[in-house]
Amino acid sequence: MFSTLLKIPYLKAKYKYFPDKAQKFWAQELLNSQGLSAKLGQVLAQGKETELPKSSIPVAKAEALFRKAFPLPVEFSQEVFAASMGQVFFARTPDQELAVKFLHPGIKEKLKGEIENVLLLGGYFAKTNRFTFNREVFRNFLTEVFQEETDLTREGQFQEKFFQIFQHDRRFKVPRVIRDLSSSDFLTQELARSRVARDLKTFPHHHIFDFFFTALLDHGVLHGDLNDRNWGLGQDDVVVVYDYGCSQIVSCRRTNGLKKLLQNTDVVDGFREFGIRLEATPFKGQEQKLRDRLFGPLIDRPIAPDLTYSEDLQHIYGDKIKSLREFTDPWVLLMMRSLFSLIRVYQDRKVPIPLGEVLSRHLEVTSEPTKATGIKIEVLEDGRQVVFLTLPLSALDTLESFMPEKVIDRIRHEQIDLDDLIAKVKASDNAPQELFDFSIERRSYKVWVD
Repeated sequence: MFSTLLKIPYLKAKYKYFPDKAQKFWAQELLNSQGLSAKLGQVLAQGKETELPKSSIPVAKAEALFRKAFPLPVEFSQEVFAASMGQVFFARTPDQELAVKFLHPGIKEKLKGEIENVLLLGGYFAKTNRFTFNREVFRNFLTEVFQEETDLTREGQFQEKFFQIFQHDRRFKVPRVIRDLSSSDFLTQELARSRVARDLKTFPHHHIFDFFFTALLDHGVLHGDLNDRNWGLGQDDVVVVYDYGCSQIVSCRRTNGLKKLLQNTDVVDGFREFGIRLEATPFKGQEQKLRDRLFGPLIDRPIAPDLTYSEDLQHIYGDKIKSLREFTDPWVLLMMRSLFSLIRVYQDRKVPIPLGEVLSRHLEVTSEPTKATGIKIEVLEDGRQVVFLTLPLSALDTLESFMPEKVIDRIRHEQIDLDDLIAKVKASDNAPQELFDFSIERRSYKVWVD
């Protein structure tokens, strides 16, 4: 069966002479579907009045599935919130109000075909517009992203992580996951109602950007899907944030690289650590100019409602700018998508954003560190700690003996000079510092002296 994505040529012909109505119709047609088609609909629908996607699971069936897993008195409401990958039901037990998320039936299999359709269209548009399109790069990226987004167990773990970060910050609300009422088939959390950004004409503050950068720069966790249906304002204008399926752990190495680029210091190292491999692109040797074009418009002055960021980059660099996607870590693409989803919400409402001011407190230089007393090794799997070791500083000279072979291979692949890092630790009189931090499949490995 053809994906909704393949309706685009038909819709283009049908609405050739009514472009304004056509774009709204495209958006709603795609939103009425699921998976990647609905994701594209979200992009087209920004700033336009559209209906929510349609529910795919009857309320009675969802209630029966939940009761089968957990035999307790529960009543599901007829109120259903459907999205691209699943839908959320509101429920009530004798003790509490709940929100229960189910995946759309068969969504994982459907995504495989949708990804191939996206690659087909991408190749077609690349050919007609004469730019390079690497199918394998995008196939791997999309496959990885949507495998993670349809893993409800993983989503619940990330939501708990965000809950821990913000539970004492009165500006934000992360709904608490109820693990005893969750399974691989659905995710149960406390009900936290809000007026979602999609339905609001104004916002009283820029706290949502604080949420984004506090999690990313201070804690190394990225919320990769902050579109205008995934956050809103609750009571007392508390920012309520939903849908943690696109979240990622980001290493200190990557966030340190981002900080260097934002601060405009060590730009060459900043790009390398951030995860953009410029040495393989036409931008090698133009790092400073590229940094100013990529980050200058975002932080050097308040972002105006008429900022045409991607269009300006396209005008200056042409198709060369598109080549960066092939030499960029997937998390960078997710970060930019999430950040620009936020920016677009404010731009649609003609509200300038002082992003540099928001970022300033996350980029302040910390005080001089004290001497470290040991080596710390931490391994996380799906965001959960599985290994934590403390070794004496004397073990620096034999550090490789404590690492599995795949970690040593990754160190070489990342061109990390372990001997040089150890020498820097000793030259700094054993000041606390990170040696490396990266992820391999589901695990992240971090080594530092403290």
